[in-house]
Amino acid sequence: MRSSLILSAAIAVLSSSLVLHSEAQQLCNGYADLCAKTYEQVAYATTHNAYAYTPAGALALNQNNDIPTQLNDGVRALMLDAYDTPSNNANDIELCHTSCNLLDAGTLSKTLGQIKTFMDANPNEVITIFWENAGNLTPAHFQTVYQAAGMSNYLYTQQESAAAWPTLATMISSGKRLVNFVDSGADASVPWLMAEYDFVFETPWQISKGAAYPCTVDRPKDQRKPMYVLNHFISGNLTVDGQQISIPQPGLASQTNGADLVSHVNDCKTTFNQMPNFLAVDFYDNGTVFQTLASVNGVQWDGKLPTQHKSGSTSGNGAASAMSGVGAVSIGMVALTTVLGFLAL
Repeated sequence: MRSSLILSAAIAVLSSSLVLHSEAQQLCNGYADLCAKTYEQVAYATTHNAYAYTPAGALALNQNNDIPTQLNDGVRALMLDAYDTPSNNANDIELCHTSCNLLDAGTLSKTLGQIKTFMDANPNEVITIFWENAGNLTPAHFQTVYQAAGMSNYLYTQQESAAAWPTLATMISSGKRLVNFVDSGADASVPWLMAEYDFVFETPWQISKGAAYPCTVDRPKDQRKPMYVLNHFISGNLTVDGQQISIPQPGLASQTNGADLVSHVNDCKTTFNQMPNFLAVDFYDNGTVFQTLASVNGVQWDGKLPTQHKSGSTSGNGAASAMSGVGAVSIGMVALTTVLGFLAL
């Protein structure tokens, strides 16, 4: 009897130890220390115009890598723009910028398929999408596309803007780990497509090369919210056929996403007495975005480096070269169309 009791006690201790070990090893967005933090207590690497990565070498790309690569590298929030499809297909949405005649990155159904593939294969990741509803689409339109893409089981709804968010571990356990914000057009008919500015404010996004990085509330005007987007991407001005065009600055991305990002984060943390939740950048693969993100989250960086293009194929290098010689060349209407298609915002 005594030996049986000792054996039972040993099994209980071992089982408890295994449970604790299992819990300790759970990773949430790549880090065990983030599991107990609520959604609004965590910062996320965010790609500005996440879809604007093609064609390679264009003057005004916002990213070098496609969305599957962004997700695999550790990006956890994507900024996308929604338009009607050129054929007005009510069952899909087009990812365009300014106009689908100028930049057409394809259908939302394709992109959601890529996101779903990643989420299916990575069950411990919480993903956020920021929608610019440039085409004034209805929530029902978004609902149709998301349902057809098989995303319904992933969609998280925060019932009240003032309510506490769940922890990342809770969201992961529930399966509801895809958060969607939209800048305009939200209504109660589709509760998971949440009004961004009920929950989030943004710092200014129009930052010229060489200008100071602002720590002011831009959208919604002068209204603080529980979370905020730190817009941290710069542009230069290019005059083409009498028009001023804003061009991203890939040649400066290492500095922009390095020491400048650290300074901007620290300045805004002090100004707002609040950590930034979404570090929105161009060319996330340059600089030290993920090291800075780890610091904001209070975790030790895992050492994982983002995917780099092979020498000679990096779109950023091509854009930088084009910008360096822009004063010596005449840019025709074909180039103008390419540039307009990749406007920064």
